[in-house]
Parts: sequence; structure tokens; C-alpha cells
Amino acid sequence: MPWYYSSQRAVGLRSGARTGNAVVLSRRAEVGVTTGMGNKQMRHFAATCVVAGVGMLVAGCGGGNQAGTNSTTTVTSLIPRPVVERELESLLLTPAQINPLMGATELAVSRKHDAMSDDSATMKPIECLAIDGSAQAPVYANSGFTAVRDQALNDGNNFTHYAEQAVVLFPTTKQAHVFFISSGLRWPACHQYTHTQSRTKWTVAPISDANDGLSTISTQQEAKTGGWACGRALAVKNNVIVDVNTCSANPASSAVDIANQIVAKVATR
Repeated sequence: MPWYYSSQRAVGLRSGARTGNAVVLSRRAEVGVTTGMGNKQMRHFAATCVVAGVGMLVAGCGGGNQAGTNSTTTVTSLIPRPVVERELESLLLTPAQINPLMGATELAVSRKHDAMSDDSATMKPIECLAIDGSAQAPVYANSGFTAVRDQALNDGNNFTHYAEQAVVLFPTTKQAHVFFISSGLRWPACHQYTHTQSRTKWTVAPISDANDGLSTISTQQEAKTGGWACGRALAVKNNVIVDVNTCSANPASSAVDIANQIVAKVATR
């Protein structure tokens, strides 16, 4: 039963009990105990007994071992309110937060988008587009998303580190989770892809679905000395999809680490 209903019922029971107890005590005062007292003393004694009786009743109701006493505990689960579009920008990490996650020192924002990119014409096969980059329009087509905030970062002319972080807003938590689940079914279909402009070939590692997220690493074949690879991570929290891509000689878990920090911001905003 609702907490407010329980409270009212409890108050009603106590009120009724007080009234009944007061009548009994008052009757005793008038009939038995007050024999030989004057009218003034009788009235004083009866009032004292009524107050004492009510005090005993309250003490009895407060005890946890009284026979016939029922206790009700109501547990309320709070549902987080949906994230709204104006909050998206604040969910993204700053360069200072991303630098240590990637082993970099000079990352800076090079591009900001509030619309999705479409790089489908520069790579093949198309089923690998979701692995190749984050926040791609064809990947999110017909998903029902309503807004996106996307940032790309690199460390200037050296370009030894690259990161792209995106947060994608859905009207409901259910729609965001449906997209995440469908991504978990699509990602494993990609094993190798090609960038048609640079003619570079990429090999995709097995997809991980650990810790309520999707992740993988794509490694460029025949890369320059030191190698080049890109990490991918996809996560969902509330009505937001977190979509991250990181590239370096050794991206390791950087994409997952960035995604996890953004997810934590969604939960506490």
C-alpha cells in the first residue's frame, strides 16, 4: 500500500486506541479508585490517569515485539529522469581528462559537430562502418536518435594520438538500449575493411561485450614503423549512447576508459 495510506491508517488506529483507553481510565477514576476523594481531587486524579494511559499506549505502539502489531516497509525505486539535449555537451571529457587515458600530453579539440558524419563512401565493406568510426549517420539511420554532440581531438602536427568522443541522445531509455543491443549483433560481422582513399587495410580483433559495453581494436596492416591501431567502444546509460574511437600506436583500453568516464557523468549529472 502507498506510504501515505499506511501513515494515515496508523494514525487512525492510534487515535482510536487513545480514545478507548481514555474512556476506560476515566470510568475507573469515577467508579473505583477515587473512593473517598473530593470532587476536585477526583478530577485531578482522573486527568492524571488519562495522560499516563496515553503515554503507555504510545510506548506500547512504538515497541517492535507487541502482539498483533503489524509493520509495513515501503521500498521506492527512483527512475532517473532522461537526459536532455542541453546537457549533452557537458558529458564529454576535456582534453586534460583524455590525455592521461591515452598516454598523451598535447591533445586539443580539432573539430566539434552537432550532426553525424557519413564516411561510408571512403571505406568498404559498409557493414564495417560502425567499427571504423563513431557517430556515423548510416549506422544510426532509423534508430530514432534526436541529437548528437561529437568532438575530435589530436595532438597537432605530430598526430601520434587521435580521439573522437560522441554522445547520442534518444527519446527514451528503451530506444537507446535497443540500438545498443542491435549494435552487439552487427559488430561481430566485421572482420576486415579497407579505406578506399588511402588503400590501407585493417584487421578487426574479436568483439568484447564485457562490463556492459562493446569494444574492439582495429589494426592497420603494413603500418609505418611503430604501428597504428584504433580502439572502439560503445556503451549505453539512461537514454544516451556513448560512442568513442581512439587511435595511436597502442590504443589499448583508451576507448573503453573514455567511454566509462562519460557513462559515469551520465549517471551523476
